[in-house]
Amino acid sequence: MNSMHTTDTWSYKLFEQYLNTFFRELKIDLYDYLDCEIGSLPQRNTIEAKLPLNFSYTFKSSQQRISGELLHFSEVGFHRYARHFLLSDQHNQQTEYLTDPKRLAGLICEELAFLFQHKKINENLYTEIENSIENTKFFYKNRSYDQSPISPSQHFKTAEQCLIFGHPFHATSKSNIGFTRDDMKKYSPELEAVFQLHYFAVHSSLAHILKSQADFNIPFEREIIETAENVLKDHAEQYVLFPTHPWQASFLLKHPELESYITQQKIVYLGALGQDVWPTSSVRTVWLPETGLFLKLSIDVRITSFIRHNPLDEIERAIDASKIIIQQKINANDDCLSFLPELEARTVKIPKLENSFGVIYRAGLSSSELENTRMLAGLVEENELYQLPILDFIDQAFHSSSPSHQDLKTFILDWWERYINVALLPLLKLFSEQGISVEAHLQNSLMEFKNGYPSRLIIRDMEGISVVQEMFSQHQSTKSLAIDVSEDSTVWFSKQDAWTFLKYYLVINHISHILSSIARATEINEYSLWQRTRTTLLKANVSDQTAYYIDQLVNTKTIPIKANMLNTLFHTGGNPIWVNVPNPLFKYRGENMLTPLQKTTHHIDAEARVMGQLLEALIFEKALQYQLQDGRLSFSTGTQISYTCNAYQHFSFKRIKLDALSLKRHDISTAQTSVVHLKQLLLDLRNVIEADPAKWQNFCDELYLSYVKHDQTLQTSPIHALRTLPYFEQEARITNAHLYHPSFKSRIGFDLIENKQYAPELSTGFKVQWIAVHEQLCKVVLSQNLNLTQLYQQHFSTHDLQQIKDELAQQQLDIHQYLLFPVHPWQWDKIISLYYHDAIQLQQIVPLSAEGPSYLPQQSIRTLSNITDISAFSLKLSMNLINTSTSRVLAPHTVQNAAKMSDWLYQIVDQDQYLHTEHKPIILREIAGISVNQQIQLPVQYGALACIWRESIYSYLQDGEAATPVTGLMQLDIDGKPLIDDWIKQYGIETWLEHLFNYTYLPIMHILWCHGLALESHAQNMVLVHKNGLPVRVALKDFHDGIRFSRHLLRDPEQLPSLQDAPAEHAKINPNSFLETHSANELRDFTQDALWFVNLAELAIFLNQQYHFDEVKFWKMLRTVIDEHKDRYPEFAERYELFNFTDETIDIEQLASRRFLPEIRLRVQTCRNPLSFIQELEYE
Repeated sequence: MNSMHTTDTWSYKLFEQYLNTFFRELKIDLYDYLDCEIGSLPQRNTIEAKLPLNFSYTFKSSQQRISGELLHFSEVGFHRYARHFLLSDQHNQQTEYLTDPKRLAGLICEELAFLFQHKKINENLYTEIENSIENTKFFYKNRSYDQSPISPSQHFKTAEQCLIFGHPFHATSKSNIGFTRDDMKKYSPELEAVFQLHYFAVHSSLAHILKSQADFNIPFEREIIETAENVLKDHAEQYVLFPTHPWQASFLLKHPELESYITQQKIVYLGALGQDVWPTSSVRTVWLPETGLFLKLSIDVRITSFIRHNPLDEIERAIDASKIIIQQKINANDDCLSFLPELEARTVKIPKLENSFGVIYRAGLSSSELENTRMLAGLVEENELYQLPILDFIDQAFHSSSPSHQDLKTFILDWWERYINVALLPLLKLFSEQGISVEAHLQNSLMEFKNGYPSRLIIRDMEGISVVQEMFSQHQSTKSLAIDVSEDSTVWFSKQDAWTFLKYYLVINHISHILSSIARATEINEYSLWQRTRTTLLKANVSDQTAYYIDQLVNTKTIPIKANMLNTLFHTGGNPIWVNVPNPLFKYRGENMLTPLQKTTHHIDAEARVMGQLLEALIFEKALQYQLQDGRLSFSTGTQISYTCNAYQHFSFKRIKLDALSLKRHDISTAQTSVVHLKQLLLDLRNVIEADPAKWQNFCDELYLSYVKHDQTLQTSPIHALRTLPYFEQEARITNAHLYHPSFKSRIGFDLIENKQYAPELSTGFKVQWIAVHEQLCKVVLSQNLNLTQLYQQHFSTHDLQQIKDELAQQQLDIHQYLLFPVHPWQWDKIISLYYHDAIQLQQIVPLSAEGPSYLPQQSIRTLSNITDISAFSLKLSMNLINTSTSRVLAPHTVQNAAKMSDWLYQIVDQDQYLHTEHKPIILREIAGISVNQQIQLPVQYGALACIWRESIYSYLQDGEAATPVTGLMQLDIDGKPLIDDWIKQYGIETWLEHLFNYTYLPIMHILWCHGLALESHAQNMVLVHKNGLPVRVALKDFHDGIRFSRHLLRDPEQLPSLQDAPAEHAKINPNSFLETHSANELRDFTQDALWFVNLAELAIFLNQQYHFDEVKFWKMLRTVIDEHKDRYPEFAERYELFNFTDETIDIEQLASRRFLPEIRLRVQTCRNPLSFIQELEYE
């Protein structure tokens, strides 16, 4: 765009302000309206390198298209444009230059009226915006600055009075209704006004005085006191002095309600008195330089959206908040944070004048503090040369710092980290630990600088403080202080509201605006600054409460903003409209935002782990003869070779656990005892294990690869404890894997380089390969409330999808005939690019250049968490990888069943009237499934190209809830303590277990009893939802091949969807994979094997090992929970008996033996049920 028709400075800034406000509040992503050639649009985080770029947006109401040049792209909407715009009429194709901000305001108002035509709106919106435009122009033209104005960074007063444009996301930021042009010259901070206050003397019977400190007295100047005494004579002591703004004094003297009080001399006007004061940025608050106080006055003028007087409820809130700040000694608790409390407030007991007389005296700053302190809004309003005052402080700090900083970019990031530690962290701590939320927008926030560095955040205007009573009371319980604030004070707010206010005012209005302003004015980008903000928060050494709210802040997909323009449109300022916008702290997480990994400082013997689990499984499955006596276990592998080690037999299933590090090999022929290694053990075991030779060899390969892969994963760990990580990272970094299966980490197919890249414990995140597959090759099943467009939008923006469409079109392909499909990059390289070569050549499968989000593998390896948007669907992808003895392809029939099964189970749980609503299990639905099949297939192609989309746990978590994989309950953290250690210490094992049994495990049993569905609920398929570690409910997942049922045993068989059972060829490969059975015991054992044997038993043993908790007591507690449920719902008595979890025996799958013996439908062994043992023990 080469036009020379440009706007002047004041007009241009308003174009920016109105466009950005309109786009943000209507959730219009400017990225989608950039004019780029096909394939040339850069990624969002690299867009700055490609600027300038042209944009265009068409208003629906008028079909007028505004076009311009984008100079700076901001993810929080603080875009900068070139100073020229075009307006094109789409009806008559006429184009003109747009230079008048009123014209733009008219287009916006017309568009809003069109979009909200069925709602009652403010018909004067345009008039109010026009008023703001004219006032801005007036301020800009009447400034007294000479050719070398004082920078706001150089003087406190200048920073307060420099805001010509005001709030950058407000359509009426400079509107006022009440001031004339002459008034504006006299009283506007923008024009460096200075004036005297006017005073009234009010009879004490009419005065209402509120104090935050009983001993505070207003230090009136001598002139004021003497004038009052001269006028009031002997009655002076019966009156209270009221300062007023000069405009307000004139307003009050004309007020009909005041006349009678003046006549009766109940109120006496004293005139203009005392020192010269000057207005701060809020217009009505003034600084008293001789007194050293701020004074918040009433003026009955509508500025922006509100009349700026002081109602009694706001005064009371401000004083009550000040009492809390003072009595809690907040200013003494943190060197980086101070408050300027309201010291005294005055108003009159005259209903019609109460609001207009209200004044509030506020604590001030010393002269030395003023020298180094600036109001922050004044530091981020650019001048006409795009100069940003806050950069003066950054520059000062840079030149005063040590020479270790090699470049300015690195230094700015470090300076910004200091800013976050001063401005953001202390207020998060204050809220999380005491429930005090602060309206810390930029005009309420002052920053004290030392040598250019942020040193102390100073907060003013206590009327903006919200306190959560229960959080504050909980904090107070540790102290003996009594706070003089009533139960019905307006300072008390709900936790949700207070948290919303803090997120908006502090994160969006404050942090976001300063961050994006720095990014606009320097070479550093927003992406880097937001990432540093996030890492600074996550690495902070804070309390558990603060860590919880930091987690909530950085892992929430959206964040609320107050929609100032819409609130003006709908007159809803008193009860504002909030709009959720993308949370930049969440948005900028990316794969490089993961908790860094480090080399482990202690070595865990991976080989011993494999040998121990192998021997434990062989012993349990009666494949190996042994002797156990006095804690020593021994077995022979021939006449000359024997093995010994320390061992302990647990109550749970009589499982024997070995101390594999004590394992020794004894060779009688040579009289030698040696340390055992896996290869030698496997060679010896072959002599005594009855096995198919080929299957035994395969089993040995799996075991050895498990050792090698496990050893590799144990070389690194997160730099922070697992218990501190968010769920999606815990899901990846837990190292235990299967605690019974001997080949728990074989990952046959991965070499060590691939294991490092794609294993959950080691991966730093990666992109998937997106392909377009012709619809004739695909079978698609979607959840009832989902369509393909919604599915694609989980991964791509509108612009991304257009680029994909264009990319296919360039190859003469129609996107409507193709389905978009993710493939694991390993699967693409190893399988798809080779075995689907013919389909690729025929353009039935088309690899795409679109990258989409970044992913981190979960424990199952093939399921991937979206780490660009953790609330988005996760992907379960086909992989021709063998892990824990099972191929990780996705059989086509299971893919087609996934969404149907999930919807069915979701509906069953949702309609269940017996489970408590607040504790109902979350069903993480498999929301969509696509499988690709060619007519003629090679064996390797079976299930090799398929995907299942699953809901994210983050879309279900409620306020105060967090999630942890159930596998984590048996995990030792990087410090050697159990991951659950803090929870056990806080609640005690029994209380914690009682909640765990009731809200995590019992619902699974109930689903079988009540509805006849058996779920394969081993620990990896379960997610614990907790509040500060106390279990509250469970999330269940993995249903495509993890549900079994019998039609005649279903409670409501009419709800059963049409499902595909395993085809014959699949049954030959995996006879243990089937949906339906006619045996109630098979259903119970399917549930109980997973739930009892590889879940609860492992937990019981772990708690016994770590805390010496009695396993018998563990199972007794579980039986009590079951009995209580039965007593609560006796109507299911027959079902309790049919699916009897306290039967004498359970059939347990032989996970080891099935690896070296011929495959059969169910290879199980019958075991004594721990709950039946409990009954016998109690009977005895």
